[in-house]
Amino acid sequence: MAKITLNELKQTFARRLRVARLMCGLSQAELVAKMKELAEDFPALYKSVSTTAVERYENAVMFPENSSILVTLAEALNTNVDNLTRQFTIRIDKDFSFRKKSKLGKKRIDVVKMKVQQCIEKYVEIENITGDEPKFDAFFNNIVVKKAEDARLVANELRKKWNLGDGPISQPMVMLEEHGVKVIEVEEDPELFDGTSTIVEGLPVVVLNKCESFSPESKHTFSPERRNLTLFHELGHQIMNIPDDVSDKEKENLCNVFANEMLIPSNTFLNIFGNKRQAITIVELKDVQLNYGISARALMMKAHQLGVINKSRYVGFCIKMNDPANERLRKTLDGSSMPAEHTSRYERLVFRALSSETITTSKAAEMLDISVSELRDKLIF
Repeated sequence: MAKITLNELKQTFARRLRVARLMCGLSQAELVAKMKELAEDFPALYKSVSTTAVERYENAVMFPENSSILVTLAEALNTNVDNLTRQFTIRIDKDFSFRKKSKLGKKRIDVVKMKVQQCIEKYVEIENITGDEPKFDAFFNNIVVKKAEDARLVANELRKKWNLGDGPISQPMVMLEEHGVKVIEVEEDPELFDGTSTIVEGLPVVVLNKCESFSPESKHTFSPERRNLTLFHELGHQIMNIPDDVSDKEKENLCNVFANEMLIPSNTFLNIFGNKRQAITIVELKDVQLNYGISARALMMKAHQLGVINKSRYVGFCIKMNDPANERLRKTLDGSSMPAEHTSRYERLVFRALSSETITTSKAAEMLDISVSELRDKLIF
C-alpha cells in the first residue's frame, strides 16, 4: 500500500472530522466546548483547543500537532482516532435520491448521507475480508420507462431474471441482499424520512428508516407494508431508465408502480380479484395484505390502475379512509399483523469473520458499533 502524504492525511482528516461533528449534531464552537471540558486538567492541551484550530482542521489547512489533541477530538465525538484518520475506500457514483416531499432539512439530509457512507464503507470492508461480494446485474437501461406499463414491465422482467415466480416475496430485504443490493438502515424520525437510495461502485444501495411507527391514527405510519413499498420504490429509482424530461412527481409515481408490481404482479392480482368488480371487501384486502406484504391502500390503487374498479369507487375509498369519522375502518385497513423485517447480512458477515478469526473481537465490536462487552454477550463460544 502506498504511503499516505501529509496533504492526503489533512484532506482525509478534514472530511472525517466534519462528518463526525455533524453526526453528533455539534457546531464547531460546541465541539470546542466539549474538548475543553475534557482537557481542563491539562493546561497545555486546554490552551491549544480553539474554534480557529477546528476550522483549520476542517479546511485541511492544519493537522493536529500532537496525539493528545487527536485523542481528545475523538473522545468528544464519541469515536476513535482510527475512524478520524482512515482513508476513504468507496466511491459514491451518484447523489442520494431523496423524495421531494421529505421533511428532512438540509442539515439532517447531510447527516443521513454521512451515516450511510460510513455504513457502506464498513459493509464493503467486511465483504472484502470474507470474500463474500455478490454482484448485481439487473439494471434495465434497455427499457425506457415513461408510463406505468413500462414500470410494470421492468418489475416483471426483474422477477423473471431472479426466478421469483408470481407469488409473495417472504423476506424482501434478504432477497435483495442475496442479489447484490445493499440495504442500509438508519434511525431517523419516521414522520420525516422513509428512505433514499444511490449507486456505490456500480451497486445499488437502498436506505430505510430503521425506526418503526405502527399507529393507524398517524398519517405517517411506517408499517412493515410501507417499508416493503419503500424498499422497492427506492430500488426502482436506481435500476429503471427514466428519462430526465419526466417530472419528479411522475418519477415518484412510476417508482410506486414498480414497487407495487414487485410485491404483487398484475396477473396474480387479477387471478385473485378478477378483471371487474363493483367492490372489494375488507376481508379480501386484509388476506392479500398479510400474504403479500402490501397495504390495503396500495392494493386499492392497483385495482383502480388495472381497471378492476372504476375511478369513482377508488375515490370513494380514499375519501372514506381519510374521513376522521371512519377511524375504525382506517385502523382495520392500516393496521398490520406482519413482523417487521430488518437487514442482517452485514452483521452475519462480521460474526462469520470473527468466528473464523479473520478479525479480532475489538475489530468486530468497532464494525458493529458496540462495546466489546456487548459483543461478548452475543457470543456462545
